[in-house]
Amino acid sequence: MFFITQTNRKWWLLGAVSCVLGLVLLDETVVGIALPTIQDSFDLSDNDAHWVVNAYLLSFACLVAVGGKLADLFGMLRVFLIGLALFAICSIACGFAPSGKALIIARAFQGVGAAVIFPIFLAMITVTFPKERRGSALATSGAVGTTFLALGPLVGGLFTDLLSWRWIFWINPFFALAVGIIVAITWRDVERPAGRRIDWLGLVLIASGMCLAVFALMEADSWGWSSPAIWICLIAGFVLLAIFCWVETLLQVPLIEVRLFASPVFAGSNLVLFLAQFAKMPLFVFVALYAQTDLKLSPLMAGFLVMLAPALQPVTAAICAKLADKTPKRRLVVFGTLVLIVSFTWLLVTEPMKNVFVFAPGLLVAGLAFPFLFTPTRAAIAEALPEYKHGQGGGIAMTSQIIGGTVGLAASSAAFALGGYQMVFGLTAVLSILVMIHALFAFRGF
Repeated sequence: MFFITQTNRKWWLLGAVSCVLGLVLLDETVVGIALPTIQDSFDLSDNDAHWVVNAYLLSFACLVAVGGKLADLFGMLRVFLIGLALFAICSIACGFAPSGKALIIARAFQGVGAAVIFPIFLAMITVTFPKERRGSALATSGAVGTTFLALGPLVGGLFTDLLSWRWIFWINPFFALAVGIIVAITWRDVERPAGRRIDWLGLVLIASGMCLAVFALMEADSWGWSSPAIWICLIAGFVLLAIFCWVETLLQVPLIEVRLFASPVFAGSNLVLFLAQFAKMPLFVFVALYAQTDLKLSPLMAGFLVMLAPALQPVTAAICAKLADKTPKRRLVVFGTLVLIVSFTWLLVTEPMKNVFVFAPGLLVAGLAFPFLFTPTRAAIAEALPEYKHGQGGGIAMTSQIIGGTVGLAASSAAFALGGYQMVFGLTAVLSILVMIHALFAFRGF
């Protein structure tokens, strides 16, 4: 491409890989709006419909720790393009899915593609930009991602109402093709140390443990909490995760360096990131369902309602960025969790009223919270660890965040089966209170 020069090459690369973040975040919000329509199309139960979202999140969460290590072994560009192609092909398969089961399987493989490309896009930005420009590059990438996130509900509503829910998946390959071409032209490979082997035992343990625990939570309503199979899966899942943590402490090059959690700030930061992603599931999935089932809104109008949740994030992100270097991180995190408590308490109290105008302010309030949960915690992780551990710390933080999403949807699905939307919002409010109390101690003096 003649308009890509050596001078502007890195900015083209930044724009292209930022769209990868956008696509991953778009999938968090766009599917929730279309879910009731997908459920009707395939005559899915509530639980099966939730698997359409969580199949993607679960495979993403289990494998995201491996993406960066695959790039170390086989080269960033090669692995990135393979992951991008897998994401695009599976998106096409999602759009053409003939049944709910086929859609869920395609979504799981789409999550594998996302898990491969997501860590590499961050590494590409870090490698391409010098240290003094890296902050602005990451901020630009974050702004692109936030824009995709905010537009997701509206895009989902538009396609579902005016075309077909299948188009929420069919738009992905067009972005993927453009991104692949630009990255292939603009990427300049760098020398890297010999690839480290992948901790396959750790991967099997964390993936099987996560799958069993999430499966038990998701299927508890269908099988019944009294079912021995549910409790066997749940206990086995937690046992495997415990074994994973023990095994990781014995390895020189673990999949996840669990020893880092000995730092209260590091552990507290990861818990806050877990909460932030957990809270997105009620907002982007269950509020979308509530809007269409109880408030009787069209998919498009439901999209406008859900858009209130991320609407204030660009403004509050800018405010939080200015405060980040001047204000103790403890205050910022506690403020963020407190706002989240207020938001979900509002949703809990107003849900039975079935009035969109009374319900909506709670969503707007939620948008104030998220920058105060993400920005100071990521900075705290960097400050709590030595510089040579930043890559490992960032990877763990990313894993904690994504696990928060899949556990959030599984736990919310179980809560919904027990007590409806109020139970979902109440669960998130209670978890936010517990995390805020923990943050008061974990971030003491920070």
